[in-house]
Amino acid sequence: MNQRWKAVILAGCTLAMVPPRAGVGQDGKGIEAVDGAKVAQAIHAGVEYLKKNPAPGSHHEMSSTDELVLLTLVEARLPDEDPAIQKMLADMLKAPLERTYKVVLQAMVLDELDRAKYQNRIWQCAQFLVDNQCQNGQWGYGEPTAAVNNIPTVTGRKSVATVGPKPLTPPVTPEVMAAIRRGDRIKPPVAKPLPLEKTKDGPAGGDNSNSQYAALGLRACHDAGIKIPEKVIVLARKWWYDTQHPSSEPAAAAPARPGVATGPKEALTTPASPRGWCYGDVYGVCKGGPEYASMTAGAVGAIAILDYLQGKDGKKNPHVHDGLAWLAKNWSVTENHGPSEVENGVGNAYLYYYLYALERVGMLLDVGSIGNHSWYPEGAEMLLKAQQPDGSWKGSRPEVPAWDTCFAILFLKRATRGLVATEAAGARK
Repeated sequence: MNQRWKAVILAGCTLAMVPPRAGVGQDGKGIEAVDGAKVAQAIHAGVEYLKKNPAPGSHHEMSSTDELVLLTLVEARLPDEDPAIQKMLADMLKAPLERTYKVVLQAMVLDELDRAKYQNRIWQCAQFLVDNQCQNGQWGYGEPTAAVNNIPTVTGRKSVATVGPKPLTPPVTPEVMAAIRRGDRIKPPVAKPLPLEKTKDGPAGGDNSNSQYAALGLRACHDAGIKIPEKVIVLARKWWYDTQHPSSEPAAAAPARPGVATGPKEALTTPASPRGWCYGDVYGVCKGGPEYASMTAGAVGAIAILDYLQGKDGKKNPHVHDGLAWLAKNWSVTENHGPSEVENGVGNAYLYYYLYALERVGMLLDVGSIGNHSWYPEGAEMLLKAQQPDGSWKGSRPEVPAWDTCFAILFLKRATRGLVATEAAGARK
């Protein structure tokens, strides 16, 4: 083993002592307020629970939710060669692309593991998502599309494998070492971008849960060098804009924008009003459904991603600011405030699903606070207290410990990468 890779491995050993990505949030409120050793212990116990307990299926003919578990294990930095990861990865790559949630999570896993090696499969995920976009801009549960078999051939592009792990060997630069210390995986550059065209329309409409996850999938595909059609991005954004609820309060004057950090080069002056989102339906309205936290946090993250796909700064988007204002006004890390439109409106309906959406808001926008609340310390404190003796979390209704445990670990790990291009570390092409 040469000296440069001894240095990489030595630096990589520090990852066990770095629970989440550090230093996120321009307002300076973040990991330093949390006991990192306790977080690391909680993540380890949660990972051990997931390795021993299968992920159940759900409705709409999904026999398992292994992709969610696989993403969690990968983000928790379980070694790629671990048998649990290798089995789920092999099964995932052999399975057909059939449901939106599973396809999105697969794209996120493959982009994180090796976006260059798995670019063809990620392209297939992108084709599925583009072909399943609903006519109103949403996504539903999705259905197979034959176009995933039409992987484009790009002149001068080397063929890439679709199965098995491959070690990465980037140059050991100061930027790479810094990325390792942050707990970031070193991603290889994408040699050639792959074009993509929409080949069919989806149904009339879907729901805002599948839609917010679709944005995560599009982001992973984009970062892996897949060219998402502009019309798909525009239509998706229009849906979110058109269905944000009106506010019953006057706009608050800046600089009181909740959760948006400003600097000397960026003065945000547009007032913000608390405006959220509900679950949504095919007609572009919510049938009187209430705004609630998981849908609002998911929508804010989705809009920020759609802006990123077009090279725009989501922090400057007034719809993002109004959504943050709603989250600040209705702040909670112990309930999915709303109430939600499901499970008879109980406060803990899909609580951990909401917390993962909240984590994405903080990480995508690089903010440490939402209103007067430091989202990570408050959420982490709650999660550390709520972990079960077996390492799981199960505080949501319906109670599905594997799902809650995944969402809790993703929150504690601060797994979502920000939307800032970092060429030096081989991430974001």
